[in-house]
Amino acid sequence: MQTAIKKGFIQEAIEIGRVSGKLEGCVNTILDILNDKFGQVPKDIADALNQRTDEIALRSLAVHAANCSSLDDFAADL
Repeated sequence: MQTAIKKGFIQEAIEIGRVSGKLEGCVNTILDILNDKFGQVPKDIADALNQRTDEIALRSLAVHAANCSSLDDFAADL
């Protein structure tokens, strides 16, 4: 039988996983857009995206990725 504390830890772990998955999905979408438009995305840009932890900012960057004219243009907003 699970205690309340154990249930709390499990719920917290599930929430962390859910949030982490959403962030990873946003980053992958941005990288897919940039790869499709400009070819291979430099590691420094990919690394900078992977450091982001704000879903709203990542969604904004996804829109920017779709509308930017170059990787340099995109990177300027990182």
